[in-house]
Amino acid sequence: MTPPKSPFAGLKAGTITKLDETAEYVQSWHQWSQPEIDALTLAYAAGRPLLVRGEPGTGKTQLARAAAHVLDWKLHAETIHPRFEPHELRFRFDAVKRLADAQAAGSGKTKRVLVERRYWRPGVLWKAYGWSSATRFLPSVEAIAEPKGHVVLIDEIDKADSDLPNSLLEVLAQRSFHVEPVLEPIGGPTVQRPLIVITTNEERDLPAAFLRRCIVLSLAADDHYAGWLVARGKAHFGALENVAGREQSLMDEDVLWQAAEQLVKDRDAVASLNLAKPGLAEYLDLLYALHALFKDEADAEQCTAAQLKWLARLSAYGYLKHAVEDPKNAAHQPTQATERSKAAEQEPR
Repeated sequence: MTPPKSPFAGLKAGTITKLDETAEYVQSWHQWSQPEIDALTLAYAAGRPLLVRGEPGTGKTQLARAAAHVLDWKLHAETIHPRFEPHELRFRFDAVKRLADAQAAGSGKTKRVLVERRYWRPGVLWKAYGWSSATRFLPSVEAIAEPKGHVVLIDEIDKADSDLPNSLLEVLAQRSFHVEPVLEPIGGPTVQRPLIVITTNEERDLPAAFLRRCIVLSLAADDHYAGWLVARGKAHFGALENVAGREQSLMDEDVLWQAAEQLVKDRDAVASLNLAKPGLAEYLDLLYALHALFKDEADAEQCTAAQLKWLARLSAYGYLKHAVEDPKNAAHQPTQATERSKAAEQEPR
């Protein structure tokens, strides 16, 4: 069978990709799943945006970083908030600064000419569809040579109202738009299509017309949630071949499993209360904290014992984010934290 012409099709499920630290992101490790590979293969070939759905902490944002790494393309990321304006994906204009400069220029004896490009900043779509024109408005540290391609991450689109996804429909259809300070259109049929990754925590329904224009990937943990967590924990702390410093595991597997099983219990406790459940992000936060606390311990067995003890003491603070009035409820953080600390102290040293 002829393999598909896609840079993602050659990936194998379970493969771990190292994501280097950048100015925006810390170093991380991405473990590929088959649904991620297949969805990216389709989005890349079809030229459609990939909408990634799922609860917080399932790796939606990291998927865009991993895709940019595989393609060796530049990543442009924008996180949406409730007051985000649709045009900000294309450009930002600092009207306040321009007004202040105009008033200052007009108050002196010598009239000064305002440099208009100082007040415009390209958004992620302008950078992706029109890099050559965008660089004229970027700070010199950002105006690098033309990248091989562009990956656009629009993170948490459900935070905004329907105007934002609706504003994307024409851009996605025409692959071009206009910005006032540039005479020529941004983008067009001859411009290489960026890979657009859009994430949603599904706090708000997205317009049907927008969904029809997307490839949709729903990220969810496997039925065996603890095992799903441990597999991702191993990507960060397990032994990896041909990776300097990772020839040996950084953390005993017992610690990964106990942290995962405790998180599953805490998820079950808050699920019945209709509260936000802890997930992968909280799991990895706890593991990284335990690694940082005991990474200088020379004896491996003592290190594991200490991590297990402190895992029992600290997990309530990392996993349980809601205080509940009923002290009998398993999700009551102060009670749980105290009980776990007492239990840990009673364990033999």
